[in-house]
Amino acid sequence: MVTVMEDWSLDIINSYCQDQFGGRYVCQVSDGKGRIMVSQNAIPRGELLFTERPLHIVQEDQDNDAFQLVQELCDEDPDTYFQDPLWYWTALCSLTAEQLQGGPKKGTLPSISELQQKRLLSLYHEPVDEASDAIQGIVKRLGLKTSPLLVEELLQAWILNCFEHTQDPLGYSAYFASSFVSHSCGPNAIWYEEDDGLHVLRAREDIGAGDEVTISYLEEHMLLHSSEERRKVLQDTKRFRCGCHRCAASASDDASSVDTCRGFTCNKCGECGIFYRLDPGCVTKGKVKGKGKGKEKGLVGANCSFCGHRVDATEGGRLLEAEEALEEVIQATQDNQSHDECIKKLEEALRSGQVGPQHYLCSQAWRELESLYERKKCREQQRQMLKSQVAYERKAYPGLSGSLAWTLERQGATLLRHLGFGAKMLPSDEAAAETLRQEVWPVFQEAIDILSLMFGSDHEYTISARKQYQTAERFFARQDAQKSSGQSQGTNGYQKKKD
Repeated sequence: MVTVMEDWSLDIINSYCQDQFGGRYVCQVSDGKGRIMVSQNAIPRGELLFTERPLHIVQEDQDNDAFQLVQELCDEDPDTYFQDPLWYWTALCSLTAEQLQGGPKKGTLPSISELQQKRLLSLYHEPVDEASDAIQGIVKRLGLKTSPLLVEELLQAWILNCFEHTQDPLGYSAYFASSFVSHSCGPNAIWYEEDDGLHVLRAREDIGAGDEVTISYLEEHMLLHSSEERRKVLQDTKRFRCGCHRCAASASDDASSVDTCRGFTCNKCGECGIFYRLDPGCVTKGKVKGKGKGKEKGLVGANCSFCGHRVDATEGGRLLEAEEALEEVIQATQDNQSHDECIKKLEEALRSGQVGPQHYLCSQAWRELESLYERKKCREQQRQMLKSQVAYERKAYPGLSGSLAWTLERQGATLLRHLGFGAKMLPSDEAAAETLRQEVWPVFQEAIDILSLMFGSDHEYTISARKQYQTAERFFARQDAQKSSGQSQGTNGYQKKKD
């Protein structure tokens, strides 16, 4: 191996943190997790932790013959070159000028400094004993003189530590100190990139002095999926099994040992009081009776939180079968079916009453129905689907949720349309106009409050929500003026045509 992570000592990492952040954060080694970042001070929710410039940025380069060669290899032999071309490209673009002497034969490769490369190689990655056939093939075809083992190690460092930088062209960025911030499905911090690549870290929950700083490696909406789904994505993309408090049982608190994104209806009391358990004591490699999608006996022995009913193996299997059936119906709606057929199947699946309503699949079904009802102009049903999603998201995630804020934004925008903003009001809308109008303000205001704390008052997400609030203010002011005029003329004053 060319280098190992241990070559980059904690002293050197913390010297960097001292220079960059004034020693407010230190890197420590934690049993079972490796290197972590710890705050030395108490930080209230909504405050900025730190910003960091990128260590390196790599983007697709469609006009470069070297990148085109990598793409051709991936297209011609996907079994060998199974990574996305950009992954291989990140490694190739992380070599020094000395390592690039005499190559490549086709196209060009940018070089980085020795310090940049050393920092990249210090980031977490699995031990590399030999280069893959893909890396050996790429190095050979490009005529590079450098060690394939080094390129393989750089590839692994990028795969396990990068952040998405741009979408068009697709690009990844790597950071030094930020890469030592570990993942949690219930993180106390959130990150985002500014246009210049600056990595911004903010507190999404109160952080105490001595607390580990954590972020989510998942997209925000994935935090509302089940623990099993989140763990699968992390295993596939980052190669670890999450053991955070939302994925693993808490020995001190049984209430936290259930997945709040995966609830089922109790067949005794009819309430959604049965939740998939995270208790390691119920984890096995087998399935419970029935064909359900779960690989763990997370339902067997679970107690209803309302009536105390205990689930046995037969009932657990039945619930998992119902879960799998609902998932299949949701996936089927993506096929070329009529809107009416999709609505019918989704409604029937939800009426089975076994899965949810506090279940991530129910939330997905409501999202599908929301869109279908909008196309069919079934506005009352559309509004109910939005309310159901909001109710689920509030209970599913225990802290500030960007997904909840964006759902609230969508709810507010829908209410405005149903009140005549950019769309014609229907008779059912007119009958409920006063009620709908009162719902608009708190919906937008909550979205603004959440986004301000998570991203800051000047972030584009917050500004967008605030603009929608202001749009509602102006629209209602005009509507009030029309209503006053309409009352003197004997009409209800609500606008019925496009604004």
